[in-house]
Amino acid sequence: MSLPRRFAADARGATTVEFAIVAPAFLMMLFLLLDGGRMIFAKQALNELATASARCAALKPTGCTTAAEVQSWTVSRGNTRSAMALTTTMVAVVPSTTCNGQSGMAQATISVPFKKGAMTLLPQSVAPANLTSTSCFPVPN
Repeated sequence: MSLPRRFAADARGATTVEFAIVAPAFLMMLFLLLDGGRMIFAKQALNELATASARCAALKPTGCTTAAEVQSWTVSRGNTRSAMALTTTMVAVVPSTTCNGQSGMAQATISVPFKKGAMTLLPQSVAPANLTSTSCFPVPN
């Protein structure tokens, strides 16, 4: 058997070469899935916090009677429950406004920067730099 035929018939190392070809794509997909899950978790926590903040602004319990107090309450709750590193500049509260055609609503909007890992490779429309959530709650008469 000639030397070139012997090399062609030798399959040692084929698995290593195949792994080297497939591993980067597999690992990138894995890290994108993990990052996507983290983004969905952060968005859900933000939605819950915006809803609770709008409710606080509408019902005006002790500690939530002014927009500034609602902002402080939101920052405190967000930093305690989900470690979002919120500041009052990230929270906007409107105690009485119109939401989706309904008047007499309290509105809370929260916008936080999202630190992307592997998702930096995706376009801005898929993986935004900021996560924003707006929620409304009816103000009782």
